[in-house]
Amino acid sequence: MQWVKLSLHFPSFFSYRIPDYSSQYALSVPLPSPSAIKLAVVATAIRATGNVAEGECVFYAVRDADIRIVPPEQIAINSVLIRRLKKKKNPTELETFERTFGVREYVFFPDDINLLVGCDDIDTAIKYFGILRYLGSSDSMLYVKRVEQIEEPPESAIKAITDKEFVEAISKESYVIYPVNDISKKAKFEQINPYSEKSGRNVFERKYYLIKAKIKKGKNWKVLEIWC
Repeated sequence: MQWVKLSLHFPSFFSYRIPDYSSQYALSVPLPSPSAIKLAVVATAIRATGNVAEGECVFYAVRDADIRIVPPEQIAINSVLIRRLKKKKNPTELETFERTFGVREYVFFPDDINLLVGCDDIDTAIKYFGILRYLGSSDSMLYVKRVEQIEEPPESAIKAITDKEFVEAISKESYVIYPVNDISKKAKFEQINPYSEKSGRNVFERKYYLIKAKIKKGKNWKVLEIWC
């Protein structure tokens, strides 16, 4: 397996909704999920080349990739009450949406994070990792400061783990736990291609980030103080 390390800088707040949480109560995962990272590099390949076939090649190169993250020492999370438009249950020609309120969490990194990607065909995707501009939704902007190939990821890097690994890990230590999505090893490119008619079901599999951290809280904010 080949490994590449990217130093990412997020210039502003971003939000990655916890899987299965409603858009009205959109609490955020403090780190980008494996699926968000993999789909972002596929989208970048298509956008950079204008070639969907190139995106397909990159998808199969990174689908089974091992994704790990070295976070900054602190992660700040703000909880915000927002006004939002929700599609009405019985829309009319003049009124399709209604105004409602919701809660959304926004995350801020005070320092860069290191993203580590391990896969057997890293050469197919490495040039697109270097030109990433966002992960997930377009409001989570970033720029890549440095890309380098490495031998092995550091032990302090956080990895999304399976249900079995999760049960074993929490029986030994205390963690801050966040569910995340990864791409299933059985997923096909047609399932994530927006121009395909193939069903997008069973694309993702549930995993977990286990973060060793102390939490400081206020009325509408919290800070994760990371320790390894």
